[in-house]
Amino acid sequence: MAASRDPQNDDDDATVNGPFLFGEGEGPERLHQPLAPGELLQRLTTLIQTCDGCEQVRVIEVSRLEPPDSIGCNWSASVVLDPAGVAPEVYALAYAQVMASARERWNLQ
Repeated sequence: MAASRDPQNDDDDATVNGPFLFGEGEGPERLHQPLAPGELLQRLTTLIQTCDGCEQVRVIEVSRLEPPDSIGCNWSASVVLDPAGVAPEVYALAYAQVMASARERWNLQ
């Protein structure tokens, strides 16, 4: 007696509940755009300067992670800032907002 075949589970081309749509399952590092260190610093600085009260704050250093972290990012969220006299309670909110999105998008070359 032959086992019954479930076409939804046995179809090699099935995409339901599988890692097909938009590259799911290929690893987080696939999504990160590689940037030269100076370019990453400039982009982080530009983002943080768009936040209210942080127009003069600059990101001046990032540290490489070996190996990348669980989201595939190869640089640390602990960056060095030049606050340019801006109070920590002002730039801390901007820092949190910028780092969360930037670490999901960019990597160091």
